[in-house]
This record gives sequence, C-alpha cells and structure tokens, in this order.
Amino acid sequence: MGEKYFYTVKGVRQAPTTLDELKLLAARDELKRSDLVWTEGMAAWQPAGSTAEIFQGLPPDLEPGMIANTPTAATPPPLPAVTSSPLPATSMANPAQLDSIFSWYVYVLKKYADFDGRASKREFWTFFFVNLAIQFVLWFIEEIVFGAPGGLRAFYSLAVFTPFVGVGVRRMHDTDRTGWWVLLPIGNIIFWAEDSKPGTNRFGPNPKTVTP
Repeated sequence: MGEKYFYTVKGVRQAPTTLDELKLLAARDELKRSDLVWTEGMAAWQPAGSTAEIFQGLPPDLEPGMIANTPTAATPPPLPAVTSSPLPATSMANPAQLDSIFSWYVYVLKKYADFDGRASKREFWTFFFVNLAIQFVLWFIEEIVFGAPGGLRAFYSLAVFTPFVGVGVRRMHDTDRTGWWVLLPIGNIIFWAEDSKPGTNRFGPNPKTVTP
C-alpha cells in the first residue's frame, strides 16, 4: 500500500487516503488547492496546491470572485497555527473537550467503524466499563424483572461490537502496535492497559496532546 495522506476539505479532516485517491478527488474538483494535506515527512500541514503531483495537468481552482473567467485578486486562507501535532481539529468532538463518562461513550459510538488513528486509555476503558454496566442493566431487566432471557442483550452486543473492536484497535495503535493484537487473549488486556506512546507514531499523534 502507498504512503498515507491525511487531508481536509473546507477545514474538516477526512479519513486517510493515498496519493492516487487525492489526484482523483482533485480531478473531480472535490479537493481544492487551498485544502490542507499532510503525510509522514512533512513538518506541518500544507496547502494541497503545494504538492504538485496532486494537481498535475489540472486547471486552477475556480475561487469566489472569478467572474466571466477573469480572476480577481484573492487572498489565500491562512494556515492553521502549528501545534505540537500537525493534525487539525476534526468536525467530531475533540477528546480534550469531553468532560463526562457519557460523552466519552458517545464519542466512541460516533467513530463507529473507525480503525485508524489512536485512542487513549481513558477513551477505551470508559467505553469498556460503560458498556459492561449497560450489559448488567439489560441482564437485570431480562432475568430479574421479566424472569426470562430475551433479545435485549444480544441486540445491544451486536450493535456495539464494531465500535468496540474499533476502539480496541485504536488503543493498540496508541501503544504503537498493529491492531491485530486485539485477537491475543489476555495479552490484549495487558496492552490495552499500557500508557500512550509519547509523541506522534506511525498511527498518528498522541491523543493526550491533541488540543481543540
């Protein structure tokens, strides 16, 4: 697989992709030269137009103010301030802004099938224990209140299976391990309990250092 590129569209971070896919988005006019891109080796985010191979052979973007094919002077949008991590804020709630157990739980659900990036211990274990508590409540309702097992727990378990695997994989990434380690019994629990690897690793920035 080729080198991973991260990019934004209208300031919203998108899923990582390849250079060929970026070229296709540029050809469809879905990626502008003013949008930002970043890949390993870049010191900070850069306008997509500064990566010549993405827009090779394509005409200039049609920016607001270009009437009758006559461009007027336009000021390019300013680059975001460089922080300890080159990754920009996403349209999703930032982990640094989450201040309750429920908000962490919902945050993981919103990233339903996201297996890219990293997840902190707090993100993973909050979801783990909230999920366990919900399972207990459903068991109590089925076994104690109604006196017979039903389909509540089975339906819930099926609904949260994918986000649980996703946050488990991202937690492995946070320890600088491939996501396949989630399949290792007992060992996966030990690795999930490890602290984040400092700095940016091959899977992205340290989630503890991401700021709003």
